[in-house]
Amino acid sequence: MWGENSLLQTLVLPKVDLVITHGGNNTVTETFYCGKPLLVLPLFCDQLDNAERIYETGHGLRFEPYHVTEAELLAGIEAVLADELLQRRMHSIGKRIRASNSQSRAADVVESVARNNALLGK
Repeated sequence: MWGENSLLQTLVLPKVDLVITHGGNNTVTETFYCGKPLLVLPLFCDQLDNAERIYETGHGLRFEPYHVTEAELLAGIEAVLADELLQRRMHSIGKRIRASNSQSRAADVVESVARNNALLGK
């Protein structure tokens, strides 16, 4: 536990065993990058779809934030932590994402599009 006003999520995620989140795009993406399973309690917009996809694909559990009981949430935490297959799969996904060099590749694509648009006078 930290006693700070704010912490960078990207520094915390590698140190945890699972992530409990509302399921926003940034947290979901960063959690996959770190290879951690999720418990998602979506509130609105992208969170609802992200939570459903995470549940459907077996990368974590979804709960209704205003209806989940303490017992259900604790059981979900225990289930995810005990699921060795899920732990290995998420670790493998995180490792693959970190090795992909995707940030550099994405920057190259953006620069290429910008150059092409400049050449075309757009």
